[in-house]
Amino acid sequence: MGKMIITVLSNLAQVFLFASGLFYLFLSFRGLWRGRAPAPAARRRRFALLLPAHNEEGVVGLAVESLARLDYPRELYSIFVVADHCTDDTMKVAAGAGAIILDHSGPGMKAGKGRALKWATEKVFDWGEYDALCYFDADSLAHPGFLSAMNDSLEAGAEAVQGRQLAKNTGKLLAKILAAGHIVSNRFFQLPKQELGLSATLHGKGMCFTAGIARKHPWDETCLTEDLEMQMRLIRNGVRIAWNREALVYDEEPETLSQYLTRTIRWTRGSLDTARRHLPGLLARALRRGDIRAFEGGLYSAQTYRFAVACAGAGLLWFSRDSFNLVVWLYQNLPGMEHTMKLLSLLPLLLYPAVALLAERASPDLVAAYFLQPALGVLRLPVFVAGVLRGTDFWGRTEHTSRVAITDLVERQPLPDNGGTR
Repeated sequence: MGKMIITVLSNLAQVFLFASGLFYLFLSFRGLWRGRAPAPAARRRRFALLLPAHNEEGVVGLAVESLARLDYPRELYSIFVVADHCTDDTMKVAAGAGAIILDHSGPGMKAGKGRALKWATEKVFDWGEYDALCYFDADSLAHPGFLSAMNDSLEAGAEAVQGRQLAKNTGKLLAKILAAGHIVSNRFFQLPKQELGLSATLHGKGMCFTAGIARKHPWDETCLTEDLEMQMRLIRNGVRIAWNREALVYDEEPETLSQYLTRTIRWTRGSLDTARRHLPGLLARALRRGDIRAFEGGLYSAQTYRFAVACAGAGLLWFSRDSFNLVVWLYQNLPGMEHTMKLLSLLPLLLYPAVALLAERASPDLVAAYFLQPALGVLRLPVFVAGVLRGTDFWGRTEHTSRVAITDLVERQPLPDNGGTR
């Protein structure tokens, strides 16, 4: 009886890993060609731009400067910096760059990005009438065409939109590896989901919600990954998150192993917490309503367990090696399966990244750096274990040190074409 249970669990683990991998592989095929941008809108909406910051005097001025340079009527958007218990010159620097300061500190106010965002969103609604709210990070930069692209998406009917994220710093090797990963993810993950009607993933910066969505779905005060929690909550409530390729936002990537580990452990802890909160609800909605977006959201959320399932599955496979194993049976009995398995391995590991990086005109150093990603794979086990052991009160702040300005990037990245095919 015990061996039968082990065999069943082993095959279930294989089915999960194999089927989820095939799902995202087939999904990615849509990234082989580009889609169509939303038509340029005649109506101009009014935006509130919120930028939370905790002791970010070194980078917040550059972030605000990029927002002040947006190619959008200045009277139609306001820039708010949410200073969350800052003890440095963040507020002074942000105000000098032209931002309105919302000071989230004082008696009764606990520090935390989720709390600061929830409080600031309510304050913004008291400040004035806005059609939509956009969220950024203190280390992010917005391309001049960002708001115009977001306005086009909202006028096309979107209620929640994520912009295309790229790296702003690519000087160090680790940053190059991560920057190349963004390019591949945009082309073979975000773009296919947009074109096939699924929900995009939120990244914390470059997000835009209509005022109605922002009021109805306030930020969670307790989670570690506010963007992921909001993403799953919106999907559970039937709100689709669109993706706009032309709404460019640049993020700072870790340049040291310490920065990378701190951020990745926090994300892992947050992903586990989000899966615990939303995975059952997403799957229930998918089954009850036949909601493909909820199904994909649940599958995406379940990927946080993928490494654990793979490790457990390998152990179970060894213990049940004399019993029936699905993948082994398929490999041995289906004609051409050996070559098919090799091809399925090469597509996501080699061919797809090469296609994406070449199609997106990535520089040769980024192309070369991408194929060093397996070196980061050795960190998955310690990162996952650390993520499991850390409590929900663990924040693990990442120090931001990149001094890149939007003018440094726009010189190398032309303004996006907001109409026509991409």
